[in-house]
Amino acid sequence: MKEKRFQKVYIEITNVCNLKCSFCLEGKREKRFITTNEFKEIILKIKDYTNLIALHVKGEPLLHPELKEILSICEEENIMVNITTNATLLEKRLETILDSKAVRQLNLSLHSVNKNENTKLYNVDSYLDEVFKVSKLILKQSNIIISYRLWNLESLDKNDENIKILDKMEKEFGIDDLSIRAKNESFVKLAKNAFLNQDFEFTWPSLEGNFISDVGTCQGLRSQIAILSNGDVVPCCLDQDGEINLGNIFNETMEEILEKKITKEIVIGFENRKILHNLCKRCGFRTKFDK
Repeated sequence: MKEKRFQKVYIEITNVCNLKCSFCLEGKREKRFITTNEFKEIILKIKDYTNLIALHVKGEPLLHPELKEILSICEEENIMVNITTNATLLEKRLETILDSKAVRQLNLSLHSVNKNENTKLYNVDSYLDEVFKVSKLILKQSNIIISYRLWNLESLDKNDENIKILDKMEKEFGIDDLSIRAKNESFVKLAKNAFLNQDFEFTWPSLEGNFISDVGTCQGLRSQIAILSNGDVVPCCLDQDGEINLGNIFNETMEEILEKKITKEIVIGFENRKILHNLCKRCGFRTKFDK
């Protein structure tokens, strides 16, 4: 497959979610779902720039009523798809996922439920039982990669909920020392195409947040770019409110957006370890790339 400018393009097919998690900031944007016509327009405009899209920024992509049609468009245009989901609708969308040849990877945010205010709706034990049952069916019947994500591991010794999740995962995959390995390894292979992906909890960057640094780099506009559900194009998947608005994909081409002065200045800044935008100066996640 021909190498293209971006490793992936994030597309937010909806900013609506069925959970309310403590780590997600309340967005300022109007809630909406991308139409299939809008999605097709986006794919046609970005397919020369990437081979892979990620259905992610804010919102729950499995909520989209036309997910089947969206995946079909990707299949028709030879675009592979990663889906990041809280997994509460995984069983409901199982047939759609298995029927699609475009789905490459499912990122299951297991921490969503124990950080969710709607605990009466989603019991942690029953949630995990269903997630493992359905995801193991997917592993058995397809080549889709499953990434079980725990992004809230400040300390396993202090996080009882995540310890419970790891204990359950240990039994499900027959790995006796998973809880021990999880203290030392952020990435653990559980089975063929199944992985535990851990990290510390991050805070969504905000213009109201504390200044962190104006020196450093990022992969925004270098290996990735993001498109919000209203069509606004931003440098990365953490600009949830479109603060760094580079243009709108429904009104402009990708070439026009990438040739703009603001876009080029941000890229040159990252290449020279200069952080130009105030949002980026307040992004703790960005500091990972400094290492």
